Amino acid sequence: MPGFNPAEPGTNYVASGVAGGHRGLDETMDAVVYQKVRQAQAENSIVLQVAVDKDEPVRVLPLPPESSGRSVFVSDLLKQTGVLQKLGSVNAVLYRSSPQAIGGIRMEVRMNESHTVVLPESDYALKTGDRLYVTKSEISPIQTLVTQALGI
Repeated sequence: MPGFNPAEPGTNYVASGVAGGHRGLDETMDAVVYQKVRQAQAENSIVLQVAVDKDEPVRVLPLPPESSGRSVFVSDLLKQTGVLQKLGSVNAVLYRSSPQAIGGIRMEVRMNESHTVVLPESDYALKTGDRLYVTKSEISPIQTLVTQALGI
């Protein structure tokens, strides 16, 4: 559609829930998550959604005040919340709030081979209303051992 651009020019992001998007509707977004994202937008916070956390799968976490000039990155969030320590290896997707997409603009978070370190090119600075969706990586224990032995 002419004039329709859900992301900044030159990016490869896909707006979840937008008709024609190759992923269709965002299966990670439900009414509870939607309300948490709205809360995060109102409170200078972000939403951490951990698919395998039975106790607290969706948390709203505050960001530093904008006046502080400090940024929180995806890697910081995964370490400081204990998600990496608890799950070991993870897959993550950042959904950036956008008026063009109810579920947000999907931004892949690329990880190293062992899925324990966020690669610098996708270690995004988090913004108010962002939602980080985290799942446990399904790499095999053998794959993890080989990766660690090679120092990758």
